[in-house]
Amino acid sequence: MLDVSKYTNDCVAESVVRPRVATLKASMILRIVWQVRDLVATGKEVFNLTIGDFDPKYYPIPIEIQEAVTKAYRDGYTNYQPADGALALREAIDEMYQRDFGLHYGPDAICVGSGARPPLYATYSMFVDEGDAVVSFLPAWNNSYYTQLMNAEHIFVPTSAQSNFHPTVAQVESVLPKVQLLVLNSPLNPTGTVIDPAVLKGIAEAIVAENQKRKQTGRRPVMMLFDQVYWMLVAEGYTHASPVQLVPEVAPYVVHIDAISKCFAATGLRVGWGVLPKEIQPKMKALIGHMGAWAGHPEQIATAHFLRQPDLMKSYMSDMRQKVSMRLQLLYNGVMSMKERGLPVDAIAPQGALYLSFYVGLIGERFPTNEAIRNFLLIEAGVAVVPFQAFDMLEESGWFRMSVGTCSMADLSGALEKIEKAVQKIIS
Repeated sequence: MLDVSKYTNDCVAESVVRPRVATLKASMILRIVWQVRDLVATGKEVFNLTIGDFDPKYYPIPIEIQEAVTKAYRDGYTNYQPADGALALREAIDEMYQRDFGLHYGPDAICVGSGARPPLYATYSMFVDEGDAVVSFLPAWNNSYYTQLMNAEHIFVPTSAQSNFHPTVAQVESVLPKVQLLVLNSPLNPTGTVIDPAVLKGIAEAIVAENQKRKQTGRRPVMMLFDQVYWMLVAEGYTHASPVQLVPEVAPYVVHIDAISKCFAATGLRVGWGVLPKEIQPKMKALIGHMGAWAGHPEQIATAHFLRQPDLMKSYMSDMRQKVSMRLQLLYNGVMSMKERGLPVDAIAPQGALYLSFYVGLIGERFPTNEAIRNFLLIEAGVAVVPFQAFDMLEESGWFRMSVGTCSMADLSGALEKIEKAVQKIIS
């Protein structure tokens, strides 16, 4: 048996691969997950509120999708499909957008991929050239890695709790002349907050105005990547809208990114899509095709089957939102109860997705950084949370993300109890 490692141990990644790839780093969230795994392996009880995924014990995928996937395999849907996705699925997505957003794009404006990431990566590849600039508003899921792969510049604009961690129209207007791609996500990962439709409308109007100026000079327009993978998980009392609903004139400049991963607890099925102007869809189709980043054919057929049953979808999503909402509300009420008792903690009322923005006001002599607080909560309380630094917000703000996707109600109650004891001990 040849031990190949004898011949490759002098192979250093930094000297072999391209610099922009050599400097890519793994997600900070994964580092925390590995730390949690190691602690659990030693026998320590850990309430893990880090993972943006779903435990099937609490959140099974729709039974109709389960059965339809199995049937599609048995019916022989195991061959190639078009690079932009099975026509049945693209038609079903178009019908859903008509029902829920009042937007008729047509199936030729939709490009399916293996989850949301291939259409997202394709969007960067289509609109961001070397030396161009991309803007995202912090905290935000790590789109900056895609900018790095394009050898482009990433502009980070911090937001605040006062604006629910979404940008203001003024912030967007100030940066638009500098960028080729603007990235928005709502409901937002990591904060679980929803952008105000009035603000989204103002942003869309600003993009239209900016592109009217660019048309006069021949400069390429600024595009908006609108990541709405959590849109079906908006909490009661909050409204999710597409920018195209609010300002139809922005339609030529918007790429919607969507998937079944979060709304149907189907992260492992890998079905996502981009919805974009049909005139440029073939370019995304070519990119997805050359990547080979197709979703599985049976999963596409099953997704199409489910999307075309709006009553079943409504029933499933009602149950899904209730499960998520109960858990988020339990966390929120618990944190606010601690605050009322004088502990230096806070939270933003749940608005969407499966996340709660959690604040711990202990930055100071004992805890100089969010990382120090995170480690304290993990070791002392056995509760794993994610600092906003994992979402490119470098400020030592005291804000963290809590996820309820893999926890029972009892787990969350236990986590709250442990947090209160640990924080009470440190301030006593």
